[in-house]
Amino acid sequence: MSSPIRIALIATYPEISTMFYEITSKMEGVVAHNVHASFDEAVAAAKRIENETDVILSRGGTGEFIRRSVDIPVVLIPITPFDIVLAMQKFDPSVYEFGLSRFNNPIYGIEEIENIYGVTIHDCVFENLKELEDNVVELKRKGIKNILGGEVAVRCARENGIFGVDLSAGLDTVNRAISEGISIVVEARKEKSRTARLAAAFDAITSGLILTDNKNEVLICNPVADKLLNHQCVVGKEFDDSNDPRMREAIRTQTAKLNYIRRLNDTLINTSHLPVILDNSFIGFVHTFDDVTKIQTLEQTIRKQIHEKGFVAKYHFDDITTCDPTMIALKHNAESYAKSRSSVHIEGESGTGKELFAQSLHNASPRAGMPFVAVNCAAIPASLLESELFGYEAGAFTGARKDGRQGLFEIAHNGTIFLDEIGDLPMEFQARLLRVLQEKEFMRVGGSRVIPVDVRVISATNKNLRELCLQGKFREDLFYRLSVFNINIPPLRQRPCDIVPLCQGFLKDMGVSMDRGELAQILPQLVGHCWPGNVRELHNIAERLAHILRTTGCISPERLDMVLGLPSTGEQGGFSVHIDLERHKDLKGIVEEVEWQVIDYMLKLHDKKFMPVAERLSIGRTTLWRKYNRTH
Repeated sequence: MSSPIRIALIATYPEISTMFYEITSKMEGVVAHNVHASFDEAVAAAKRIENETDVILSRGGTGEFIRRSVDIPVVLIPITPFDIVLAMQKFDPSVYEFGLSRFNNPIYGIEEIENIYGVTIHDCVFENLKELEDNVVELKRKGIKNILGGEVAVRCARENGIFGVDLSAGLDTVNRAISEGISIVVEARKEKSRTARLAAAFDAITSGLILTDNKNEVLICNPVADKLLNHQCVVGKEFDDSNDPRMREAIRTQTAKLNYIRRLNDTLINTSHLPVILDNSFIGFVHTFDDVTKIQTLEQTIRKQIHEKGFVAKYHFDDITTCDPTMIALKHNAESYAKSRSSVHIEGESGTGKELFAQSLHNASPRAGMPFVAVNCAAIPASLLESELFGYEAGAFTGARKDGRQGLFEIAHNGTIFLDEIGDLPMEFQARLLRVLQEKEFMRVGGSRVIPVDVRVISATNKNLRELCLQGKFREDLFYRLSVFNINIPPLRQRPCDIVPLCQGFLKDMGVSMDRGELAQILPQLVGHCWPGNVRELHNIAERLAHILRTTGCISPERLDMVLGLPSTGEQGGFSVHIDLERHKDLKGIVEEVEWQVIDYMLKLHDKKFMPVAERLSIGRTTLWRKYNRTH
């Protein structure tokens, strides 16, 4: 609750005090105090109550002398033409000429009063007591026998044999003066509050901050800057750092000097100087100083928080094990793509290592150390995609957090967002994503504020996006936006030379090893396996091998068949085809039976996915589809 407004009236006659109390008694939140004092006593009285009062009201010369003597606001109660007309009624009706004694504040309408009432008014203006007394003497010399004025003017007139009438303010004038005084206090408190908040904000800033005017005199110097400059920065004095030629150059040319490192009192400081321009005119400078060691500590803290939240890429290109020429060339290309800001699209079957490439791209890019946010587009329900990716404002929908929530794009700002399974993105959301990628800005769900974002996009899918575009299931414009650079990872079966080193690496990570003799025994089966699950399946197999090696110390080809999930034949790898010759009349039927068994087996291994099976059998997908339908 705000404190009451303390308003005081210093008056030289009682009528105005009566009006003052009559008005203020009806006001809430106002504490009124009246001081009756003569002209000579008014200034001393004002000084006595200065610390207990927010604003003082007084009139004429008394008020002006008080204003010059105290540091709080003083509102002068003016004299209006109406007040003059009311005071004139106290003269004898025969009086048509009189003096008007007033302090040097303008009163408009005196000529109109003379014209309307047929009187002559001698306007006597004074700045001090001597001028007031001289004016009264001059009126007496001219034979003027009546005067309107304040308490001192009336007293002086009577001493000189002139009839004096107190010129008092009316009720409306006093009311206006009180309202003005209250408004001044209210605005002063608002300004004081703004100043306090601004000072607190400057003091809370962890950077050193100095504001100077167009004469290079210090307006504000926060505690951090004061400490960094060894307490040599004084408000109201010229800001001069003779040891910094770039700062002097910035001030001389009124141009910015940003983010340069200098040594200040044995401390490395990141320094900037930014001119302040208002209406095309230079009005000062903002100087900032940051302790480099604190910046490094803050960066370490941010990196730690990012790591704790899981928005970090763990893998690098060195973690991609391969001796296949195609994969080696692919890694080389990907390393060059990493230096670019453009988007990268990765295609490959499940388990080939798409996220491994995505994380390696991030860690080899200039964005390394910033957030790496991985999103599985297929795992998020379509109804939640927009709020998950772009966030939402408070109360955007039922169940929304009361303070809103950042989206994954916002979290990935200045880093990389990895959109996995991008081929499963709903068509209705693709247009929204395209706009975000083009405009580099978005709005939260339920929000009205545009949020700029700087994010590199890496997408991946185990589907053929070009075919999805032809089928109308994926926007062609979005495809081209995503696939500035393309990486197509070959399946493991097309690079058999990688199987053994990968398997050995997995086993080593699990704390077991196989000698060359054992490896030679099972090598044909490993290489001959079609690996529908690719490297992920190989890792799974390595775990099983590690368990067997820990328990038995060796592994046979027959046991490997079991590990690979194949029926044991007692011979090298593969699976058996059984044909009932009595059921078939010709060779064509026997061939179709074999095809059916092979196709059925391969589709089971590949989870009913036709593309990898067609590639494994070196036939077209349409041919595979036709043969499958004919035999089922």
